[in-house]
This record gives sequence, structure tokens and C-alpha cells, in this order.
Amino acid sequence: MLILVRGIISTKPILLFIMRSIQLLFCSAFLTTFTVFSQEDLLIPVDNNQPNTNVQLPSMSKPTSGTFSVLIDQDVFFFSDPNLNEDRNYTQGTAFVYSNPDLLNSPFFWPLRKVETYLEKTNRTGNPIQRMNASFGLGGTAFTPLKIDSMNPIVGDRPFAFLFYASTSAGFAKTKEFHRHGETVTRKIYNTYTMNVGLFGTNLGYQFQGFAHKYIIKGRPEDPFGWNTQISQGGSPTLLLQYNRFRPLFSAGDALFNDGDKSLLDLGWNFGGSVGYYDRVFNDLYLRLGFINKSNQARWNGGFSAVESASFERTENPKKVNKLEAFLYARLRSTFMLRNSMLVGQRWLGNDGEYVLDHDWINTAVFDFEWGAALAFNYTKGGEDRSWALMFRQVVRSQEFNSKIFPARNHYFGSVGLIIPVR
Repeated sequence: MLILVRGIISTKPILLFIMRSIQLLFCSAFLTTFTVFSQEDLLIPVDNNQPNTNVQLPSMSKPTSGTFSVLIDQDVFFFSDPNLNEDRNYTQGTAFVYSNPDLLNSPFFWPLRKVETYLEKTNRTGNPIQRMNASFGLGGTAFTPLKIDSMNPIVGDRPFAFLFYASTSAGFAKTKEFHRHGETVTRKIYNTYTMNVGLFGTNLGYQFQGFAHKYIIKGRPEDPFGWNTQISQGGSPTLLLQYNRFRPLFSAGDALFNDGDKSLLDLGWNFGGSVGYYDRVFNDLYLRLGFINKSNQARWNGGFSAVESASFERTENPKKVNKLEAFLYARLRSTFMLRNSMLVGQRWLGNDGEYVLDHDWINTAVFDFEWGAALAFNYTKGGEDRSWALMFRQVVRSQEFNSKIFPARNHYFGSVGLIIPVR
């Protein structure tokens, strides 16, 4: 009996973590439901045929199974220089993502189906809009100052912020044809639309960080009670709408292979922006080197991060499934940040008197340099294309603010991701 009681007491932090996660999950589901469709929509069956358009989606040569992804961002994963890991700034993020094009037929994706209908109506290329992927994710991200066990805000350092969110995203491809030097050139442009609904200010950040420091990462404060000063303490809803446009620029080394879907090097360009808890515009170049499947370039381009909750569905079915894909990659991103709610608080839903940074301290221009590797194994089973993948990255982010009270400091963190095929 004594052993049983001790076991129950020792698992209390885990039980609290699970209970809080379930509570937040139901809250996010409630918010998502009433954000994406009305009560009348609940009584109407989903219509898979898009109205008022003559453009039909192309059928894929083979069906593609869904994927389940686990994505973890952690400052302790920055192995390039362990001395730069101070448990500060972006300290932790975790996301669970399910991707499958058929998700677009569900009620939760009603706004994104409307986007698809609009793209088809305004399409003037002569080629149909191709539905590429859809994903649903649940995740949480935590940002902290350097000192996490102070009851009072650390004036001049960033505030505590934790976001729990549910994410829906969908990708579509547009094929353009134009003439160059007397030849017809075909180019694909990939557009991804994302809607995140979430909660700031829950107790989950405090519980998770306390649990991690007590049982996993030793030597750090086990009771980070500074979380009582976090952004929107007590809980408030938030929203993010994001658009990303990806365009492959070139590939090299194709002649070394017999089929046209392999290359040794490729380069792509991203442009996008968001409104909500991040008001921003971003732009980046993405370079890969290794044993590459060109048909998957847009798939990997989205990156893997618990902040973005990206989708990893195969972009298109190639004529032949290339079993192995392994490459190194690098990305350079510039961001024009108009407003970061995790630094200055929410625009209309913040708490009176909460600690936030002065707008004059915020750096509008933020730069990310990211490098990493990916290993994937693709195969066909039961007529479906499937994929396993493992990813790793390192990220250096420039200073998001400078209060001149403390020395300005970059972000340093790493990420790991695992993708498995599911039905």
C-alpha cells in the first residue's frame, strides 16, 4: 500500500500535465468550432463538389496515405554550441500534426475550402488548381526571460508567454506556362493557407516547465513561479491567419540520374505574411544538397517547427517512388515584424497592468539562419504512397528586442521531427 501511495504521489505532476492538456484541448476545440462554422453549418452535410466553378481537381495517379508528425523545438537541442543554451527566449515548443488531403472535406476546414473555391474562380492559367495537402495540428510554445523564478517581472527582459493552439492548413498548386526564347516553360507555384486558433495565458507553461526541470533537465529552477506574470495571465483567445507562397527556382545534378525526379541540389524561394498574434511579412531562400526527390521540394520547404505547425504531405505523386531521400539544407529568412503579441501583449484582449515590452524596444527586422538534415524512406503499400522521415535542425534568430537594460541576445534552439505514415 505504501508503495502504491508513493507511486501516485510521484506521478502527480504527470497527471496534472495530462489533465491540463485535456482541458485546453477541449477549450481550443470549442473555439475552433465556433470560429470556422456556424450552427447552421452543423446541420448541413459536407459537399465535396465545389459550387459555381467549371474547374475540376485533377485526380492523382495513386492515393497517398496520411502522415502523423511529432515536432519538438528545444533550446537544449542546440548542440552547435552548448554554452549558448541559457533557457531563455524560445525555450520549448511541441506540436502533433496529422496531414491528409481528405481533411479538406471536414467541417473544420470550411474556411479553407472557401479559399480553394476562390482560387478556382480567379484562376486564369488554363490549368486546374491542384489540391496538395491539408493538416490539423495541436501544439504549444513557450517563451521566457532569463530569470524564471522571480515573483516580479524582470523589467527590460521579455515577458513570459505560452500559446496553446489548434491549427488547420491547406496547400494548393498553380501551374503557369510562359514562353522563353521560343520555348514553353512550365512552373509550379505552391500556396499554403493556415488558420490557428489558440489560448494565451493558461497554466500549462508553468506546469510543463516545472515538470521538465524536475524530472528531465536537471540544474534549473524546479518552480518557475515567474509564470504568474505571463502575457494574458488567466487565459484569453487568440487567432493567426497566415499565407505562404513557395516557388522552386532551380535544381542541379538531374543528368546524373535516369529519371527526371532526382537531383543533387535545389533552391526555392518563400514569401508570405500573417495577421493575428504575429503581424509580419517574411521572405526566405531554401537550399538543399544531397539525394533529393524533386517532387517533394515543396513538402520539405515548409520546414518543421512547433511554432508553424507545418504540413508534410507529399506534394505530388511522381511516376516512380524513389525509396531513399537524404539531404542537408540551409535557410536564410528575413522577417518584417509589425507586432509580436508574445512581446507587447494582445491588441484588444490583454490584461490591464500586465507586464509587456515597450514598443520602442522592439526590433522590426528579424533574421533567422537555419541548417539541418532530413532522412526519408518512401515506399508503396496497398497502392498507396507512404513515407517515414526523421529531421533535425539548428536555428539562430537575431535579437527581437533591445531594452538597453540588459545586453541584447540572439535566440539559439534546435528541433527534431518524426513523420510516420497512417491511414
